[in-house]
Amino acid sequence: MLNSRIYYGWVVVGATFLILFAAFGVVYSFGAFFSVLSTEFGASRASVSSIFSYAVSTLFITGAISGVIADRHGPKKVMAGGVVAIAAGLIVAANAQQLWLVSLSFAVGVGTGVGFVYIPAISAVQRWFSRRRGLASGIAVTGIGFGTLVAPIVAGALLESMTWRTVFLLMAIVIVAAGFISVTLIESDPAARGKDRNENVLEEHAAPSRRNLRLGEIIRSRPFTQFYAAQAALSVAIFIPFVHLVPFAEDVSISRNHAVSILGLVGLGSTVGRFLVGGVADRLGRRLTLVLLLAGISLAYVVWLLASSIVGLSIFALAFGVFYGGYVALIPTLLADYFSGPNLSSVIGLQYTASVVGSLCGPVMAGHLFDRTGSYASALIVAGICAGISSYLIAVTPALPTTPGRASPDPS
Repeated sequence: MLNSRIYYGWVVVGATFLILFAAFGVVYSFGAFFSVLSTEFGASRASVSSIFSYAVSTLFITGAISGVIADRHGPKKVMAGGVVAIAAGLIVAANAQQLWLVSLSFAVGVGTGVGFVYIPAISAVQRWFSRRRGLASGIAVTGIGFGTLVAPIVAGALLESMTWRTVFLLMAIVIVAAGFISVTLIESDPAARGKDRNENVLEEHAAPSRRNLRLGEIIRSRPFTQFYAAQAALSVAIFIPFVHLVPFAEDVSISRNHAVSILGLVGLGSTVGRFLVGGVADRLGRRLTLVLLLAGISLAYVVWLLASSIVGLSIFALAFGVFYGGYVALIPTLLADYFSGPNLSSVIGLQYTASVVGSLCGPVMAGHLFDRTGSYASALIVAGICAGISSYLIAVTPALPTTPGRASPDPS
């Protein structure tokens, strides 16, 4: 039985960490399968890239739906359905004989499942914290960083002795086990645990002019629309490394094992960024920190553009990972600062739909440009510019009229 002196919000953080580790480990290990899928089905880079793009875009679309359902019925059933969908998608993909079926199973199964897991889980974390919201969110989404670090390396090692179909089946088993534990422990309402701390307490720290707005009014507000535009621009840049970093490394005569290890460095940097940036942002200012992180992603693409060795690509992977990880940690936290209230899951889910266009266009665009020119240079330039635009849009977003988190509803 859990120690009653442990604030249960930290248990929610741990459960979220676990499920995000497993779910996003499935998504972000895709680069390790890129070459084997291309070889087996005789497919172009653009075609293989589309598998990842369709899955991620579906993730963001279904995140909006899962947020609304979670606000009304709680996160547990939504997350359980997501876990089943991910496992089913992997099982179907493992038995597919055509590339289109692999793509469909990833989009409908994995993409939908992760969308139904991520938004309810990360929204639940926001409701338990105020003063340390950035730190708590950062630790929770560090699960994505660990998944990005561990899953590609493990998948690459397993592919040395197993078929990609068998590895997909093993991943299905892992997601079911992690999902069962997480769904059991997740709780979005502190009052349900006998705590005199609920979302109304957290609302006291939201911007007074926005905390009682209806969902439609929130969506039409300037902060929401500028956050949305910033995420749309950034999404073009965010997903390219997860698909194309491994084949890029192989193109410059780096072995597949080393190439997959470089992709794993994105996960290492992401883990560091998620874990450290949240606490720093709580002190420095979450909006300012996010502006700096997005500018850092833009500069990281310059490093990739100039890199042609293990050292150069490793520097890019670590730097990109840190900035990307910090961004993922801060976005839901900043949204909670601006819009904390009964519609928080819906707000976060709708905000993430901004990434649909970029997740579809980014990796596929990079694949098309490579297929046409034999080089990734044009795609990397476009990605760097998009990240710079995103940084600017966050910088000119209206600041909160009050400082959220001045007091803390959690005893930590």
